[in-house]
Amino acid sequence: MPKTSPAPAAPRIATCECGGLRLTVTAPPVHVHGCTCTRCQRSTGSVMKLSAWFPETGVRIDGPFTTWHFAGNDNPALTACFCPTCGGGRFFRTGDYLRGCIGIGVGSFADPSFPAPDHIHWWPDRPHWLGTPLGPELLEGN
Repeated sequence: MPKTSPAPAAPRIATCECGGLRLTVTAPPVHVHGCTCTRCQRSTGSVMKLSAWFPETGVRIDGPFTTWHFAGNDNPALTACFCPTCGGGRFFRTGDYLRGCIGIGVGSFADPSFPAPDHIHWWPDRPHWLGTPLGPELLEGN
């Protein structure tokens, strides 16, 4: 079971690059993790995706967004959403994994004090030049 982080002192704000999509979070994250699987590398354009999950009741979404179903899957419980103008501000729902939560890319908060991930999935899929981080558990799969 993921551990709960302490409540933020003030709401956390995640935005896309153009500012058209804004997520205001008033609850602490229930889970924070990194992933270096190739799908996450492709979805972020980076070597790792850092995600935080929050209870849906603690997230307010303002502004337009486009919804995409993972890998063409039409299951309404598996979605990714993003700003239709700049493509940023990605948030998602992952079905049975942390049901009732919204996942948000940690980079959308642009907050250097954001809690570190508990673990990193698919560590062997990372670029081999990426050094071992201090702290998070490194997993070979999910």
